[in-house]
Amino acid sequence: MNWAPLCIHTHYSLLRGFCKPDEIVSKCKEYGYKACAITDYKSLSGAVNFYKACQAEDIKPIIGCDFGDFSLLAKNKAGWFDLIELTGTIGTDNFNTTLEKMTKKDNLYRLDSPLREREIYYAQKEDAILQRILLCSGMKTTLSKVEKKLEGADRRFFDSDEFYLPSPDDFESMGIDANEIKKVNQVVDLCEEYDILRKPMLPKFVCPDGMEENDYLTELCRKGWKRLLIPQGKVKTDQAKQAYVDRIKKELDVIFGADLSGYFLIVQDIIRHIESEGWLAGPGRGSAAGCLISYLIGITNVDPIEYNLIFERFYNEGRNTEEYISLPDIDIDVPAEHREEVIDYIKRKYGEEKVSQMITFGRLQGRAALKEVLRMHDAVSFAEMNEITKGIPNEADISDQLESMEERSIIKWALLNEGDNLRKWCKINEGALEGSLAPLFEQAIRIEGTNKSMGKHAAGVIISKDRLNSICPMTQDKSGNMIAAFEMGDLESQGHVKFDILGIDLLSKIMEIKE
Repeated sequence: MNWAPLCIHTHYSLLRGFCKPDEIVSKCKEYGYKACAITDYKSLSGAVNFYKACQAEDIKPIIGCDFGDFSLLAKNKAGWFDLIELTGTIGTDNFNTTLEKMTKKDNLYRLDSPLREREIYYAQKEDAILQRILLCSGMKTTLSKVEKKLEGADRRFFDSDEFYLPSPDDFESMGIDANEIKKVNQVVDLCEEYDILRKPMLPKFVCPDGMEENDYLTELCRKGWKRLLIPQGKVKTDQAKQAYVDRIKKELDVIFGADLSGYFLIVQDIIRHIESEGWLAGPGRGSAAGCLISYLIGITNVDPIEYNLIFERFYNEGRNTEEYISLPDIDIDVPAEHREEVIDYIKRKYGEEKVSQMITFGRLQGRAALKEVLRMHDAVSFAEMNEITKGIPNEADISDQLESMEERSIIKWALLNEGDNLRKWCKINEGALEGSLAPLFEQAIRIEGTNKSMGKHAAGVIISKDRLNSICPMTQDKSGNMIAAFEMGDLESQGHVKFDILGIDLLSKIMEIKE
């Protein structure tokens, strides 16, 4: 019997779903299911993560969305774009009109009862407690006090632990019969497979005199050579000149081959605007200073040849494949008080509907995950909670060591490597957790990495060649402005090009001193 889950809520259904896309897809593979559908609550933010997980496990991905009173599945790629447009109108007066328009197109499938009632919020039955912890967090209460706040639909999650992904062995006990399996297969067959990933979609940079991007970038390099290298005597000898020539040729070959001239032209144009306003731009941050072209066209103020900086540290063409082109990463530092003005310039230049900032998710990691579990259980006092969690390191301090762990857990790393700090409450003995708070430590380890909140990325700005709300899910930030509803990595997987515009207080202070 080939059944498939059609109503999965992942942790992108903030403080509602617990399972992560790769975890739920892995379970589907284990149970032999050939397809599954994601229907997060009023969100498509998990779609790329889910799609990639399905690709890795050779499972047919079906992307949908739960709108509260109903759920819709995309029947084809056109349906995917219809979902994007529809979710972008959530909370606006245009929602019902857009819904009516999409319904007429017949690219979306409305998931009705009883299939819609077969909701999944966690991968395995024992994770019910973890979903309840998230629900309590959303209701700003604890497990012992939640009964007073339970209303309507939320009560079902505390009355039942049946919102997990059933295995074929669970079909009989959960009432999954041949008739339901037949209906599920009809829906799966109705939904086509399609690709939601893309190569970079750079907007076309309008060059002067009708020049092509490659030619204009080359021309800017020539001007930079005359402006920067000749006056400083850096190319006096044949040997020195040859070193610069070889480096420029190599870098241009790589950039032309990846079709990225437009990226560099866009960045230099933003820097040129900043300087034209009399504002101070950063001289170059991190590996970006290893690019000679960036130096010659005015993006950075550091000559990589002089300081023996490596281009491949900045951009390595070996990461590119026929299906995927990696993007450079050049941070643009601007005085903090002028950051919004720089973004306004970008919107004027490329069109407001093609430029957007992006979301980022706050995740329960390490110390925060353990505090969340302890707080929801009313397990210890506030003072003892702080005493316990001070033995958990910050993720940044052990990031390299976490990469080598099979299970990327800050809490588990602390128990393994600095166990004496936590021995009073929990320890690892022959691979098992022991101690007075061991069950809660276990829950905290399981809950690590789960999304808890959504905010706006501090620096990232997307510039697209197309109208964003037709190709990228959008959502409202706290101020009611529309921003891209994908995180940075997922946006890049979809071909959207990110530019980092960072507001730096130090640049503001230097400008004040200079003035």
